[in-house]
Amino acid sequence: MDIKGFITSGILELYVNGLASPEEVKEVEELAEKHPEIQQEIDAIRQALEQYVLSHQVQPPAGLKAKIMDRIDSAQKPRPVKSKPAATTAVPSQKTHTGYEKDSGANVSAIASWLLAFGMLAAGVLAYWFYTQNEQARTALAASQVQYEQFKQACEERQQKEDALREQFIAIRHKATQPVQMKGTKLAEDALATVYWNNVRRTSYLDVASLPIPPSGKQYQLWAIVDGKPADMGVFEVNTNTDGLTPVPFIENAQAFAVTLEPEGGSENPTLDQMYVVGSVAKG
Repeated sequence: MDIKGFITSGILELYVNGLASPEEVKEVEELAEKHPEIQQEIDAIRQALEQYVLSHQVQPPAGLKAKIMDRIDSAQKPRPVKSKPAATTAVPSQKTHTGYEKDSGANVSAIASWLLAFGMLAAGVLAYWFYTQNEQARTALAASQVQYEQFKQACEERQQKEDALREQFIAIRHKATQPVQMKGTKLAEDALATVYWNNVRRTSYLDVASLPIPPSGKQYQLWAIVDGKPADMGVFEVNTNTDGLTPVPFIENAQAFAVTLEPEGGSENPTLDQMYVVGSVAKG
């Protein structure tokens, strides 16, 4: 068996990324036991993939998860109610005075009315206290839910980015991928960009290493040259703060690639005197 050809076939990359079929998995594992060089290549791919993803991953804000969990715990825990000392009411000593029975009855009625009013007031204050505590808990819980959704969205975006990086990694290492280097013209001799073009997997990725920042109202546009005619591959932004590759449309039978500076939104045909980089596809 051609071990070297098996290693460069791309099946090992699919195996490491969990994209191989059950039959391919069985074949890889059986051959890895018999041929140490295959196992070494698998280990190398895993290490390279880990470094590639870690170098491009986006970390969520530090301490966000712990902050969310603390807010949820504090919002859901019942708050202890401080006991208040029982109100004491001085009750006049009952004395028997001849001729004053009516005054004593009036005093008792007044005290009873005062106690009833005090009880109603205390109940109202207590009800208001419970209401404010409940509203504070509801507000804290709502804020925690918003932070949780933000954390969840950050995790989903991170997963999507890692999936995209994984796909780029596979595309770059595939044996049919051709890196077409586009070098700078007289407009920008130091400019450099590369198209990773794969006519088997029918994928294309653009990697901008160096291009001048375009002026306001202008955008760079990528073109493929097929049978001497330009084919539009879309406009793109130049952002030095982003890493990784930009997926671009696949153009079959491309013979060369070029980048021109066009009005914002792109043009139907390239402006040839504004061509910044160009490169030819190697003939197979």
